[in-house]
Amino acid sequence: MAKLKSRVSSIGLNLVGLGLTFGALGCGTSGTPAGAVVGRAGVYDYSPSVIQSGSVQEFWWCGEGSSPNDPSRTSDVILYESIDIFTKARRGPLTVLGETPKSWDSAFTCNPKVIRGSFTNPLGDGQTYSYALYYVGTANLAGTNNSIGVAFSNDGIVWKKYFQPVILSSAQTSYGVGQPAVYNSDGKQAVWVFYEDSNPVTHHVKATSTDGIHFVTQGTLTTNGLDVTNPNPTWGDMAYDSEAKYWYAAYNLRTRNTSTTGGVLERGQYGFQLYRIADSSLLTGSTPWQQLMTVDSNLTGNESNFLPGFLRDNYGNVNIGSYPSIQIYTSMSNPQPAWNASPSSAGSSGSPSNWDIGMVVWVPNNPMVAFYQYFNSTAHKATTGWTDSEGNFQVESALGHLYQSSQDRTTVPFYGCERGSSDYFVSLSGDCDGERYLGINGYGYSSPVPNRKLVPLYSCSIGSGHMLSQDPQCEGNTVEGLLGYVLP
Repeated sequence: MAKLKSRVSSIGLNLVGLGLTFGALGCGTSGTPAGAVVGRAGVYDYSPSVIQSGSVQEFWWCGEGSSPNDPSRTSDVILYESIDIFTKARRGPLTVLGETPKSWDSAFTCNPKVIRGSFTNPLGDGQTYSYALYYVGTANLAGTNNSIGVAFSNDGIVWKKYFQPVILSSAQTSYGVGQPAVYNSDGKQAVWVFYEDSNPVTHHVKATSTDGIHFVTQGTLTTNGLDVTNPNPTWGDMAYDSEAKYWYAAYNLRTRNTSTTGGVLERGQYGFQLYRIADSSLLTGSTPWQQLMTVDSNLTGNESNFLPGFLRDNYGNVNIGSYPSIQIYTSMSNPQPAWNASPSSAGSSGSPSNWDIGMVVWVPNNPMVAFYQYFNSTAHKATTGWTDSEGNFQVESALGHLYQSSQDRTTVPFYGCERGSSDYFVSLSGDCDGERYLGINGYGYSSPVPNRKLVPLYSCSIGSGHMLSQDPQCEGNTVEGLLGYVLP
Protein backbone atom coordinates (compact mmCIF):
# COMPACT_ATOMS: atom_id res chain seq x y z
CA MET A 1 0.00 0.00 0.00
CA ALA A 2 1.15 3.54 -0.69
CA LYS A 3 2.64 5.62 2.07
CA LEU A 4 -0.08 7.81 3.59
CA LYS A 5 1.08 11.36 3.36
CA SER A 6 -0.93 12.97 6.14
CA ARG A 7 -0.26 13.76 9.76
CA VAL A 8 -2.51 10.96 10.86
CA SER A 9 -0.23 9.89 13.68
CA SER A 10 1.89 11.60 16.25
CA ILE A 11 4.10 8.63 17.06
CA GLY A 12 7.12 8.32 14.85
CA LEU A 13 5.61 7.22 11.52
CA ASN A 14 6.64 8.90 8.30
CA LEU A 15 3.07 9.98 7.66
CA VAL A 16 2.29 13.25 6.02
CA GLY A 17 0.18 13.73 5.51
CA LEU A 18 -27.34 16.79 23.84
CA GLY A 19 -24.93 19.26 22.63
CA LEU A 20 -24.09 16.81 19.90
CA THR A 21 -26.13 14.97 17.33
CA PHE A 22 -25.01 12.56 14.68
CA GLY A 23 -25.75 13.55 11.12
CA ALA A 24 -27.56 11.30 8.70
CA LEU A 25 -24.90 9.03 7.30
CA GLY A 26 -24.78 7.28 3.97
CA CYS A 27 -26.44 3.91 3.61
CA GLY A 28 -24.25 2.20 1.06
CA THR A 29 -25.63 3.86 -2.09
CA SER A 30 -23.43 4.31 -5.15
CA GLY A 31 -20.87 1.96 -3.65
CA THR A 32 -20.42 4.05 -0.49
CA PRO A 33 -19.91 1.75 2.50
CA ALA A 34 -22.78 1.71 5.01
CA GLY A 35 -22.11 4.14 7.82
CA ALA A 36 -20.16 6.58 5.62
CA VAL A 37 -21.06 9.74 3.74
CA VAL A 38 -18.36 9.20 1.13
CA GLY A 39 -15.69 6.55 0.77
CA ARG A 40 -14.90 3.24 -0.88
CA ALA A 41 -14.65 -0.23 0.57
CA GLY A 42 -11.22 -1.73 1.14
CA VAL A 43 -9.11 1.38 0.50
CA TYR A 44 -8.30 4.45 2.55
CA ASP A 45 -10.33 7.65 2.18
CA TYR A 46 -9.69 10.54 4.57
CA SER A 47 -8.86 14.26 5.08
CA PRO A 48 -11.96 15.83 3.48
CA SER A 49 -12.78 19.30 2.19
CA VAL A 50 -16.51 20.03 1.80
CA ILE A 51 -18.32 22.97 0.16
CA GLN A 52 -22.08 23.41 -0.10
CA SER A 53 -23.74 25.57 -2.79
CA GLY A 54 -27.53 25.42 -2.77
CA SER A 55 -28.48 21.79 -2.26
CA VAL A 56 -25.22 20.37 -3.62
CA GLN A 57 -22.32 19.36 -1.42
CA GLU A 58 -18.95 18.86 -3.10
CA PHE A 59 -16.33 16.64 -1.45
CA TRP A 60 -12.61 16.43 -2.15
CA TRP A 61 -10.43 14.10 -0.14
CA CYS A 62 -7.21 12.13 -0.07
CA GLY A 63 -7.42 8.46 -0.89
CA GLU A 64 -5.70 5.41 -2.28
CA GLY A 65 -5.81 5.15 -6.05
CA SER A 66 -4.03 4.85 -9.36
CA SER A 67 -1.97 7.88 -10.26
CA PRO A 68 -3.56 9.89 -13.12
CA ASN A 69 -0.08 10.37 -14.58
CA ASP A 70 1.07 6.77 -14.08
CA PRO A 71 -1.83 4.29 -13.79
CA SER A 72 0.61 1.51 -12.87
CA ARG A 73 1.41 3.32 -9.62
CA THR A 74 -0.86 3.19 -6.58
CA SER A 75 -0.43 6.23 -4.38
CA ASP A 76 -2.18 9.08 -2.60
CA VAL A 77 -4.59 10.78 -5.00
CA ILE A 78 -7.24 13.45 -4.56
CA LEU A 79 -10.81 12.34 -5.24
CA TYR A 80 -14.09 14.14 -5.82
CA GLU A 81 -17.77 13.38 -5.30
CA SER A 82 -20.86 15.59 -5.31
CA ILE A 83 -24.13 14.86 -3.51
CA ASP A 84 -27.45 16.65 -3.93
CA ILE A 85 -28.77 16.51 -0.38
CA PHE A 86 -32.38 16.81 -1.58
CA THR A 87 -32.49 14.40 -4.54
CA LYS A 88 -29.62 12.18 -3.23
CA ALA A 89 -28.10 12.22 -6.72
CA ARG A 90 -24.35 11.58 -6.72
CA ARG A 91 -21.51 12.14 -9.11
CA GLY A 92 -18.30 10.24 -8.44
CA PRO A 93 -16.09 9.27 -6.82
CA LEU A 94 -13.63 10.53 -9.44
CA THR A 95 -9.85 10.80 -9.23
CA VAL A 96 -9.12 14.45 -10.03
CA LEU A 97 -5.51 15.13 -9.01
CA GLY A 98 -2.26 13.28 -8.45
CA GLU A 99 1.50 13.79 -8.39
CA THR A 100 3.41 15.41 -11.24
CA PRO A 101 6.45 13.41 -12.43
CA LYS A 102 9.83 15.12 -12.03
CA SER A 103 8.26 17.98 -10.08
CA TRP A 104 8.27 19.16 -6.46
CA ASP A 105 5.18 16.98 -5.80
CA SER A 106 6.34 13.91 -7.71
CA ALA A 107 5.99 11.51 -4.77
CA PHE A 108 2.68 12.41 -3.10
CA THR A 109 -0.26 14.81 -3.26
CA CYS A 110 -2.77 14.84 -0.42
CA ASN A 111 -4.82 16.88 2.08
CA PRO A 112 -6.92 19.04 -0.24
CA LYS A 113 -8.70 22.18 0.90
CA VAL A 114 -10.88 23.89 -1.70
CA ILE A 115 -12.19 27.45 -1.89
CA ARG A 116 -14.24 29.27 -4.51
CA GLY A 117 -13.74 32.77 -5.85
CA SER A 118 -12.71 34.58 -9.00
CA PHE A 119 -9.03 33.96 -9.68
CA THR A 120 -7.78 36.14 -12.52
CA ASN A 121 -5.00 34.72 -14.68
CA PRO A 122 -3.17 32.87 -11.86
CA LEU A 123 -1.48 30.50 -14.33
CA GLY A 124 -0.54 33.10 -16.92
CA ASP A 125 -2.90 31.56 -19.48
CA GLY A 126 -5.34 34.47 -19.59
CA GLN A 127 -8.12 32.47 -17.90
CA THR A 128 -10.17 33.26 -14.81
CA TYR A 129 -10.89 30.30 -12.53
CA SER A 130 -13.66 29.78 -9.98
CA TYR A 131 -12.04 27.11 -7.75
CA ALA A 132 -8.68 26.94 -5.99
CA LEU A 133 -7.44 23.70 -4.40
CA TYR A 134 -4.58 23.91 -1.89
CA TYR A 135 -2.81 20.62 -1.25
CA VAL A 136 0.27 19.10 0.37
CA GLY A 137 2.97 17.61 -1.82
CA THR A 138 6.53 16.34 -1.76
CA ALA A 139 9.09 14.68 -3.99
CA ASN A 140 10.42 12.68 -1.05
CA LEU A 141 9.23 9.05 -0.93
CA ALA A 142 9.76 9.10 2.84
CA GLY A 143 6.88 11.59 3.08
CA THR A 144 9.06 14.41 4.50
CA ASN A 145 9.95 17.89 3.22
CA ASN A 146 6.34 18.73 2.40
CA SER A 147 5.22 22.00 0.84
CA ILE A 148 1.81 23.43 -0.04
CA GLY A 149 0.77 23.92 -3.65
CA VAL A 150 -2.34 25.11 -5.47
CA ALA A 151 -4.36 24.11 -8.53
CA PHE A 152 -7.22 25.94 -10.26
CA SER A 153 -10.43 24.78 -11.91
CA ASN A 154 -13.77 25.92 -13.26
CA ASP A 155 -15.74 22.80 -12.37
CA GLY A 156 -13.96 21.32 -9.36
CA ILE A 157 -12.97 18.26 -11.40
CA VAL A 158 -10.47 19.30 -14.07
CA TRP A 159 -7.52 21.03 -12.39
CA LYS A 160 -4.42 22.88 -13.56
CA LYS A 161 -1.53 23.17 -11.11
CA TYR A 162 0.56 26.21 -10.39
CA PHE A 163 4.10 25.15 -11.26
CA GLN A 164 5.73 25.56 -7.84
CA PRO A 165 4.75 25.54 -4.14
CA VAL A 166 3.05 28.61 -2.73
CA ILE A 167 4.24 27.84 0.82
CA LEU A 168 7.64 26.18 1.01
CA SER A 169 8.75 23.42 3.34
CA SER A 170 10.44 24.60 6.50
CA ALA A 171 12.51 21.45 7.09
CA GLN A 172 13.95 18.92 4.63
CA THR A 173 14.35 16.07 7.10
CA SER A 174 11.02 16.33 8.93
CA TYR A 175 7.42 16.75 7.90
CA GLY A 176 7.67 20.36 6.72
CA VAL A 177 4.40 22.26 6.23
CA GLY A 178 0.92 20.91 5.59
CA GLN A 179 -2.73 20.52 6.58
CA PRO A 180 -3.88 23.80 4.99
CA ALA A 181 -7.17 25.44 5.94
CA VAL A 182 -8.36 28.14 3.55
CA TYR A 183 -10.54 31.25 3.65
CA ASN A 184 -11.45 33.75 0.92
CA SER A 185 -11.53 37.16 2.59
CA ASP A 186 -13.00 39.20 -0.28
CA GLY A 187 -15.02 36.67 -2.29
CA LYS A 188 -12.57 37.07 -5.18
CA GLN A 189 -8.94 35.96 -4.80
CA ALA A 190 -7.68 37.28 -1.47
CA VAL A 191 -7.02 33.89 0.11
CA TRP A 192 -5.83 33.24 3.63
CA VAL A 193 -4.11 29.93 4.36
CA PHE A 194 -3.71 28.55 7.86
CA TYR A 195 -1.27 25.65 7.98
CA GLU A 196 0.87 23.41 10.16
CA ASP A 197 4.61 23.87 10.42
CA SER A 198 6.58 21.05 12.06
CA ASN A 199 9.74 23.08 12.61
CA PRO A 200 10.86 23.08 15.39
CA VAL A 201 7.63 21.67 16.89
CA THR A 202 4.14 21.57 15.43
CA HIS A 203 2.52 25.00 15.38
CA HIS A 204 -0.04 26.74 13.17
CA VAL A 205 0.59 29.75 10.99
CA LYS A 206 -1.57 32.36 9.27
CA ALA A 207 -0.50 33.58 5.82
CA THR A 208 -2.44 35.89 3.49
CA SER A 209 -2.39 36.76 -0.19
CA THR A 210 -4.12 39.13 -2.59
CA ASP A 211 -3.96 36.72 -5.55
CA GLY A 212 -4.16 33.21 -4.06
CA ILE A 213 -0.50 32.53 -4.92
CA HIS A 214 1.91 34.93 -3.22
CA PHE A 215 1.60 34.63 0.55
CA VAL A 216 2.89 36.76 3.41
CA THR A 217 3.12 35.28 6.92
CA GLN A 218 1.01 37.15 9.47
CA GLY A 219 1.85 35.23 12.65
CA THR A 220 1.40 32.09 14.70
CA LEU A 221 -1.98 31.06 16.06
CA THR A 222 -2.33 31.22 19.82
CA THR A 223 -2.39 28.05 21.88
CA ASN A 224 -4.01 29.77 24.86
CA GLY A 225 -6.86 27.54 26.05
CA LEU A 226 -5.91 24.39 24.15
CA ASP A 227 -5.68 21.10 26.04
CA VAL A 228 -2.42 21.19 28.02
CA THR A 229 -2.33 17.38 28.12
CA ASN A 230 -2.10 17.33 24.32
CA PRO A 231 0.82 19.65 23.53
CA ASN A 232 1.67 20.67 19.95
CA PRO A 233 -1.37 18.95 18.41
CA THR A 234 -1.92 18.50 14.71
CA TRP A 235 -5.26 19.56 13.29
CA GLY A 236 -7.76 18.77 10.57
CA ASP A 237 -9.29 22.11 9.62
CA MET A 238 -10.29 25.65 10.56
CA ALA A 239 -13.24 27.75 9.36
CA TYR A 240 -14.86 31.10 10.11
CA ASP A 241 -18.27 32.06 11.49
CA SER A 242 -18.89 35.34 9.68
CA GLU A 243 -21.95 36.20 11.81
CA ALA A 244 -20.56 35.57 15.30
CA LYS A 245 -16.94 36.45 14.34
CA TYR A 246 -15.48 33.21 15.67
CA TRP A 247 -12.89 30.89 14.20
CA TYR A 248 -13.58 27.19 14.68
CA ALA A 249 -10.74 24.65 14.69
CA ALA A 250 -10.59 20.87 15.12
CA TYR A 251 -7.39 19.59 16.76
CA ASN A 252 -6.47 15.92 16.67
CA LEU A 253 -5.92 14.01 19.89
CA ARG A 254 -3.31 11.27 20.22
CA THR A 255 -3.07 7.66 19.10
CA ARG A 256 -3.49 4.82 21.57
CA ASN A 257 -0.55 3.15 23.21
CA THR A 258 0.07 -0.27 21.65
CA SER A 259 0.05 -1.79 25.14
CA THR A 260 -3.72 -1.21 25.14
CA THR A 261 -4.45 -2.45 21.60
CA GLY A 262 -2.96 -5.93 21.70
CA GLY A 263 0.21 -4.63 20.05
CA VAL A 264 -1.64 -3.11 17.07
CA LEU A 265 -0.18 0.23 15.96
CA GLU A 266 -3.14 2.47 15.15
CA ARG A 267 -2.41 5.05 12.46
CA GLY A 268 -5.45 7.27 12.90
CA GLN A 269 -6.03 9.22 16.11
CA TYR A 270 -8.87 8.09 18.35
CA GLY A 271 -10.48 11.54 18.40
CA PHE A 272 -10.37 15.28 18.02
CA GLN A 273 -11.46 18.33 19.99
CA LEU A 274 -13.59 21.17 18.62
CA TYR A 275 -12.66 24.70 19.68
CA ARG A 276 -13.61 28.25 18.82
CA ILE A 277 -11.97 31.61 19.44
CA ALA A 278 -12.86 35.25 18.80
CA ASP A 279 -11.38 36.59 15.58
CA SER A 280 -9.61 39.38 17.48
CA SER A 281 -7.77 36.83 19.65
CA LEU A 282 -6.61 34.36 17.00
CA LEU A 283 -3.01 35.55 16.99
CA THR A 284 -2.86 37.42 20.30
CA GLY A 285 -4.53 34.95 22.63
CA SER A 286 -6.13 37.85 24.51
CA THR A 287 -9.08 35.52 25.06
CA PRO A 288 -8.49 31.76 25.00
CA TRP A 289 -9.72 29.01 22.73
CA GLN A 290 -13.01 27.63 24.09
CA GLN A 291 -13.36 23.87 23.99
CA LEU A 292 -16.81 22.87 22.75
CA MET A 293 -16.82 19.09 22.44
CA THR A 294 -14.75 15.98 21.87
CA VAL A 295 -15.42 13.46 19.12
CA ASP A 296 -13.84 10.08 19.94
CA SER A 297 -14.44 6.34 20.14
CA ASN A 298 -16.55 6.73 23.26
CA LEU A 299 -18.93 8.96 21.33
CA THR A 300 -19.00 7.35 17.88
CA GLY A 301 -17.91 3.75 18.42
CA ASN A 302 -15.35 4.14 15.62
CA GLU A 303 -11.81 3.19 16.57
CA SER A 304 -10.37 6.22 14.73
CA ASN A 305 -11.87 9.73 14.43
CA PHE A 306 -9.41 12.23 12.97
CA LEU A 307 -8.51 14.87 10.36
CA PRO A 308 -12.01 16.38 10.12
CA GLY A 309 -13.17 19.05 7.69
CA PHE A 310 -15.88 21.64 8.31
CA LEU A 311 -18.83 22.04 5.99
CA ARG A 312 -18.22 25.49 4.45
CA ASP A 313 -19.85 27.88 2.07
CA ASN A 314 -17.97 28.88 -1.09
CA TYR A 315 -15.60 31.15 0.80
CA GLY A 316 -14.75 29.17 3.94
CA ASN A 317 -17.53 30.19 6.33
CA VAL A 318 -19.47 27.72 8.48
CA ASN A 319 -22.66 29.75 7.89
CA ILE A 320 -24.24 27.09 5.71
CA GLY A 321 -26.25 23.89 6.03
CA SER A 322 -27.57 23.43 9.57
CA TYR A 323 -25.96 26.64 10.91
CA PRO A 324 -25.86 27.74 13.75
CA SER A 325 -25.16 24.05 14.28
CA ILE A 326 -21.78 23.16 12.81
CA GLN A 327 -21.45 20.17 10.47
CA ILE A 328 -18.11 18.36 10.61
CA TYR A 329 -17.05 15.65 8.17
CA THR A 330 -14.56 13.41 9.90
CA SER A 331 -12.12 10.77 8.74
CA MET A 332 -13.09 7.60 10.58
CA SER A 333 -12.55 3.88 10.68
CA ASN A 334 -15.63 2.04 9.50
CA PRO A 335 -17.40 -0.06 10.75
CA GLN A 336 -17.19 0.05 14.54
CA PRO A 337 -15.72 -2.99 16.30
CA ALA A 338 -18.17 -5.21 18.16
CA TRP A 339 -18.83 -4.40 21.81
CA ASN A 340 -16.93 -7.53 22.87
CA ALA A 341 -14.04 -7.27 20.39
CA SER A 342 -10.61 -8.06 21.75
CA PRO A 343 -8.18 -5.13 22.07
CA SER A 344 -6.24 -6.31 19.01
CA SER A 345 -9.42 -6.81 16.98
CA ALA A 346 -10.62 -3.33 17.89
CA GLY A 347 -7.21 -1.88 17.04
CA SER A 348 -7.18 -3.66 13.68
CA SER A 349 -10.59 -2.21 12.83
CA GLY A 350 -8.86 1.18 12.67
CA SER A 351 -6.55 0.11 9.83
CA PRO A 352 -6.28 2.46 6.82
CA SER A 353 -8.18 0.06 4.55
CA ASN A 354 -11.24 0.77 6.72
CA TRP A 355 -11.03 4.57 6.56
CA ASP A 356 -14.10 6.40 5.27
CA ILE A 357 -15.63 9.83 5.83
CA GLY A 358 -18.61 10.33 8.14
CA MET A 359 -20.34 13.27 9.80
CA VAL A 360 -21.12 14.69 13.23
CA VAL A 361 -22.93 17.90 14.15
CA TRP A 362 -22.18 20.25 17.01
CA VAL A 363 -25.30 21.97 18.38
CA PRO A 364 -24.75 25.32 20.17
CA ASN A 365 -26.32 26.35 23.48
CA ASN A 366 -26.78 22.77 24.58
CA PRO A 367 -23.65 22.00 26.58
CA MET A 368 -24.85 18.97 28.56
CA VAL A 369 -25.19 15.33 27.54
CA ALA A 370 -27.18 12.56 29.21
CA PHE A 371 -25.18 9.87 31.01
CA TYR A 372 -26.79 6.42 30.90
CA GLN A 373 -25.88 2.98 32.17
CA TYR A 374 -26.63 0.08 29.83
CA PHE A 375 -26.70 -3.67 30.45
CA ASN A 376 -26.96 -6.64 28.07
CA SER A 377 -27.03 -9.49 30.63
CA THR A 378 -23.23 -9.82 30.35
CA ALA A 379 -21.71 -6.37 30.71
CA HIS A 380 -22.56 -2.93 32.04
CA LYS A 381 -21.55 0.13 30.05
CA ALA A 382 -21.88 3.70 31.34
CA THR A 383 -21.61 6.20 28.49
CA THR A 384 -22.84 9.44 26.99
CA GLY A 385 -22.14 8.03 23.55
CA TRP A 386 -22.21 4.86 21.49
CA THR A 387 -23.44 1.38 22.30
CA ASP A 388 -23.32 -1.50 19.84
CA SER A 389 -26.79 -1.98 18.33
CA GLU A 390 -25.93 -5.66 17.84
CA GLY A 391 -25.00 -6.06 21.51
CA ASN A 392 -28.57 -6.10 22.92
CA PHE A 393 -27.80 -3.31 25.37
CA GLN A 394 -30.77 -1.81 27.18
CA VAL A 395 -30.88 1.29 29.36
CA GLU A 396 -30.58 0.16 32.97
CA SER A 397 -30.50 3.57 34.64
CA ALA A 398 -30.17 7.29 33.98
CA LEU A 399 -27.05 8.36 35.87
CA GLY A 400 -27.36 12.11 35.31
CA HIS A 401 -25.95 14.75 32.97
CA LEU A 402 -22.37 15.79 32.19
CA TYR A 403 -20.96 18.88 30.52
CA GLN A 404 -19.20 18.40 27.16
CA SER A 405 -16.37 20.67 28.28
CA SER A 406 -15.08 21.86 31.64
CA GLN A 407 -17.31 24.75 32.75
CA ASP A 408 -19.51 25.93 35.61
CA ARG A 409 -17.04 24.48 38.15
CA THR A 410 -17.08 21.04 36.53
CA THR A 411 -13.46 19.92 36.70
CA VAL A 412 -13.81 16.14 37.00
CA PRO A 413 -13.42 14.27 33.68
CA PHE A 414 -15.31 10.97 33.42
CA TYR A 415 -13.30 8.81 31.00
CA GLY A 416 -14.72 5.76 29.25
CA CYS A 417 -12.39 2.75 29.40
CA GLU A 418 -12.35 -0.97 28.65
CA ARG A 419 -10.39 -3.84 30.14
CA GLY A 420 -10.11 -6.92 27.99
CA SER A 421 -13.03 -7.47 25.63
CA SER A 422 -16.06 -6.66 27.77
CA ASP A 423 -15.18 -5.00 31.09
CA TYR A 424 -16.28 -1.39 30.59
CA PHE A 425 -15.51 1.06 33.37
CA VAL A 426 -15.27 4.77 34.09
CA SER A 427 -12.03 6.27 35.35
CA LEU A 428 -10.78 9.68 36.42
CA SER A 429 -7.39 8.80 34.96
CA GLY A 430 -6.59 10.15 31.51
CA ASP A 431 -4.77 6.91 30.63
CA CYS A 432 -7.59 4.67 31.91
CA ASP A 433 -5.20 3.17 34.45
CA GLY A 434 -3.24 1.58 31.61
CA GLU A 435 -6.28 -0.02 29.97
CA ARG A 436 -7.85 0.72 26.58
CA TYR A 437 -8.99 4.33 26.31
CA LEU A 438 -12.33 4.94 24.58
CA GLY A 439 -12.71 8.66 25.21
CA ILE A 440 -14.34 11.20 27.46
CA ASN A 441 -17.96 11.04 28.58
CA GLY A 442 -17.95 14.59 29.94
CA TYR A 443 -17.26 16.62 33.06
CA GLY A 444 -18.80 16.58 36.52
CA TYR A 445 -18.20 18.15 39.93
CA SER A 446 -15.60 17.15 42.50
CA SER A 447 -17.81 18.01 45.49
CA PRO A 448 -21.32 19.20 46.31
CA VAL A 449 -22.19 22.77 45.31
CA PRO A 450 -24.37 24.93 47.58
CA ASN A 451 -27.90 25.49 46.26
CA ARG A 452 -27.39 23.05 43.42
CA LYS A 453 -29.00 19.65 43.27
CA LEU A 454 -26.33 17.09 42.45
CA VAL A 455 -26.10 13.31 42.71
CA PRO A 456 -22.96 11.28 43.56
CA LEU A 457 -21.61 8.56 41.30
CA TYR A 458 -19.64 5.62 42.68
CA SER A 459 -17.50 3.10 40.84
CA CYS A 460 -18.51 -0.43 41.75
CA SER A 461 -16.83 -3.78 41.14
CA ILE A 462 -19.16 -6.67 40.36
CA GLY A 463 -16.64 -9.48 40.07
CA SER A 464 -15.87 -9.81 36.39
CA GLY A 465 -16.89 -6.27 35.54
CA HIS A 466 -17.84 -2.80 36.70
CA MET A 467 -20.85 -0.54 37.01
CA LEU A 468 -21.71 2.92 38.30
CA SER A 469 -24.24 3.67 41.00
CA GLN A 470 -25.66 6.61 42.91
CA ASP A 471 -25.81 4.33 45.96
CA PRO A 472 -22.81 4.71 48.31
CA GLN A 473 -23.11 0.96 49.06
CA CYS A 474 -23.00 0.09 45.32
CA GLU A 475 -26.26 -1.84 45.68
CA GLY A 476 -24.51 -4.58 47.63
CA ASN A 477 -21.45 -4.79 45.36
CA THR A 478 -17.86 -3.80 46.12
CA VAL A 479 -17.37 -0.04 46.42
CA GLU A 480 -14.24 1.13 44.58
CA GLY A 481 -14.73 4.81 45.33
CA LEU A 482 -16.57 8.06 44.74
CA LEU A 483 -15.96 9.45 41.23
CA GLY A 484 -17.72 12.79 41.63
CA TYR A 485 -21.05 14.52 41.34
CA VAL A 486 -23.32 15.16 38.38
CA LEU A 487 -26.50 17.02 37.63
CA PRO A 488 -29.54 14.72 37.74
